[in-house]
Amino acid sequence: MASFSEHIEHAKKNVVFLSTINSTIEESWDWQVTVCFYTALHLINAHIVQKSNFNYISHGKVDEIINPYNTVSPAKLGEDIYTSYTKLFQLSRRSRYLLNDNFNRNTPREDVLRASFTYSKHLKKAIHHLDLIIHFINVEYSENFPLVDIKCLDLNGKTFKYFKIVAA
Repeated sequence: MASFSEHIEHAKKNVVFLSTINSTIEESWDWQVTVCFYTALHLINAHIVQKSNFNYISHGKVDEIINPYNTVSPAKLGEDIYTSYTKLFQLSRRSRYLLNDNFNRNTPREDVLRASFTYSKHLKKAIHHLDLIIHFINVEYSENFPLVDIKCLDLNGKTFKYFKIVAA
């Protein structure tokens, strides 16, 4: 079972990796969005371990324990952080499987067959949500994260706490 600190360290490593691929592999939006999600997953798993002393291996179980409407969960999140996590999950599924962001089991077949590619606008959303989750962990657990450079035209003019936007 990974510990709180192991999840945090892995997330910090992922943030640095995100900055590295962003600066070296142009337009790798799908990989960058995926790294954003897996960074958030480690942060959320750190939170779950800290609050419940459990590690959850399925996305469904993670969703169940962090859901703000799960009144008996010791690791439930506020709606804003929960929403950011679920949005990152959806963006990651889009980038990994070329599915629409809002894909679910009831999605019409023609929408499943149509590829949904990932672009810089999706990285913009992913950075926004990841920044909120990192801030939550920083405030809740006094964990400091490195400020990393991110280059993305859609992010020009935006400010974040944990990402320094460099001119694209």
